[in-house]
Amino acid sequence: MRSRVVGTIRWVKYLMFFFNVLFWLTGVALVVIGGLGELLYGDYKNITQTGFTSATAILMGVGCAIGVLGFAGCYGAIRENYYTLKVFSYLLTLLLITEIALGLWLYFAHFSLSKFVKGFLDNILSKYEEDKDIEDLIDKIQREYHCCGSTSYKDWFNSEWNEQRQNNSVQYWVNNVPRSCCLSNTTHLPSCGNDLDTPTKPAERFVHTEGCLLLKEFFSKHISFMIFLGAGVMALHVLAILFTCCLRRAIKHSHLLQHSDGILLIST
Repeated sequence: MRSRVVGTIRWVKYLMFFFNVLFWLTGVALVVIGGLGELLYGDYKNITQTGFTSATAILMGVGCAIGVLGFAGCYGAIRENYYTLKVFSYLLTLLLITEIALGLWLYFAHFSLSKFVKGFLDNILSKYEEDKDIEDLIDKIQREYHCCGSTSYKDWFNSEWNEQRQNNSVQYWVNNVPRSCCLSNTTHLPSCGNDLDTPTKPAERFVHTEGCLLLKEFFSKHISFMIFLGAGVMALHVLAILFTCCLRRAIKHSHLLQHSDGILLIST
């Protein structure tokens, strides 16, 4: 197909194609990140209140939408299809407005990472031993991050799990925590998490005393990454919209010139 744009605008066409390839790759990256998040941290899907599964699904959905838009932009640019570019620019503008609105909403909603993590931990701690998957998840978190409870190890003292353990145990144990809270050098002791904070058993010598709220650092790193990724995607959006407008204008101008030339030829 013979190109209808010449000069500088032809470079705009190829630049737009290049940026839309990047745009498409960004969509693919979001799908991959969402898929990896579901694969690597799929245990969180058992805790429906956290919305983890919904977050990964939304990420993959947005990635698919961006991928389709990127492909449409590539097609419209290389084929110089005015109407495809028109629809592409409108949809891209709508997507950009949605992203900005979402960012502003998150900012003005005063999202508290500490409250989110604490709510998540309180939710799963209350379900310990009710669900084997949740129990394994809590044990995994406490072992890997060397923490115990939500704000501190004492959260377990007033838990339903501790109360049931006291009622069902042959021995009367107080101030119990799961064995996953035990220090590496005390894990081999069957009662390493029992009778803590007693005169003969100070907690700091047997278990991790810091709460798992330190997980907020883990989430904070991922949120920072998502913020930078979102800013990069929006920058690509703006560039793609500008290039699309320039290319649409050049195609329309070329079409009008061809149309006027045809009228002149007919009149002569």
